[in-house]
Amino acid sequence: MSKPPDYSALRLWFDVGQFIGTLVVAAYVWVSNRTQANAKEVDGVKKIAQKLETRVTKLETGMAHVLSHEDLGAVYERINEVAGGVSELSGKMDAVQGSLSMIHEHLLNKSGGTQ
Repeated sequence: MSKPPDYSALRLWFDVGQFIGTLVVAAYVWVSNRTQANAKEVDGVKKIAQKLETRVTKLETGMAHVLSHEDLGAVYERINEVAGGVSELSGKMDAVQGSLSMIHEHLLNKSGGTQ
């Protein structure tokens, strides 16, 4: 009778090939998951960047309508002119009030003396 063939060496190389194949699949899955995770992070950063870009655009648009230092200087100068005019009118009103008080006093004294 003949001796059955020894498949132990073949079995060893099959197991080694299977182990290497498993390692290759594991490495592929790990790299694939890392790539997907990076893609998700990049998408998140893109969304944040878009929101920031929108905010900056709104700020720039708003700043275009803000008064400059020269404009504010002109406004302050005009306010000072108006304040000077009000002070002048206040002085004149004091004089008018004094005159009216004297007229009022004269009329009261005149009418009180004739009765």
